[in-house]
Amino acid sequence: MTTAKPAVVVDTHCHVGVSPTCTFIAEEELLPWMDRGGIDVQLIFQVNQAACHRTPEWNPFIGNDYIAKIQRMCPDRILGLATINPWLQPPRGYTYPREKRGSAFPHISRNLALEECERVIGELGLWGVKMHPREHGYPVNHWTVRQILDQLLPLQKQAAKPLVIVVHAATDSNYNTPEALADLVKDYPELLFLMAHSGYIWGGKTLARVVGPYPNVLFDLTACPDAGTVAEARDLYGATRFVAGSDGPFAWPAVKHAIVESVFQAPEERAMVLGRNLCQRLGLDR
Repeated sequence: MTTAKPAVVVDTHCHVGVSPTCTFIAEEELLPWMDRGGIDVQLIFQVNQAACHRTPEWNPFIGNDYIAKIQRMCPDRILGLATINPWLQPPRGYTYPREKRGSAFPHISRNLALEECERVIGELGLWGVKMHPREHGYPVNHWTVRQILDQLLPLQKQAAKPLVIVVHAATDSNYNTPEALADLVKDYPELLFLMAHSGYIWGGKTLARVVGPYPNVLFDLTACPDAGTVAEARDLYGATRFVAGSDGPFAWPAVKHAIVESVFQAPEERAMVLGRNLCQRLGLDR
């Protein structure tokens, strides 16, 4: 049985751009993709393997400027998220030589990661950040990530809109386990996190107990085909804590709908997961 279309369908997960793994030119393909998939509002971010800050001349289909360009095409339907490299920050202090360890390191004068935070939210008007700890090689609860989130807090107030952080959290590395994510989100209750892939596969063993207590995290069913992974979280917290994305263009929106239907039986619950929950969290229902 298929569900009737909810009032608004929000898809939480679509990669746009051109890289060695993808040729999704969003200027041409995104709105037709959304219309064919019955998607009213789409969250977009860069192709993972092509992530960079400013859009380069040699590839005009990547970078945060490109995401902002696509958002401007249709701002009532497209919400862009930035990619920020947390490693592009100066050290907190000397780590070597030993006799200087902990003292101030004076040789780097800029923090490019925090500058990019300011630019993508304050200047480009994006809606938050996409983090891929496994692909880009950082623990999600590392202090460099916390520096970025500390910067997002005042920027959220300045933007006068909720910001969202989509975290690749498939528990496919030690960098993005439920335990690591919970250690991070507990310190940022003012920010909204989407736990992309909801810990599939191994995260289901601790998902509900470890991440569930933090209401600023929504379980994102993107590419989470095993209902058993999220069954305990569903039973404990209900449909209000779930969202879903297509993982486009690598999977079709129909796959997302099949996953949602396998986890939630009631049409009202499916409507919440497919759009209403995130609309309410981001104020889009207004």
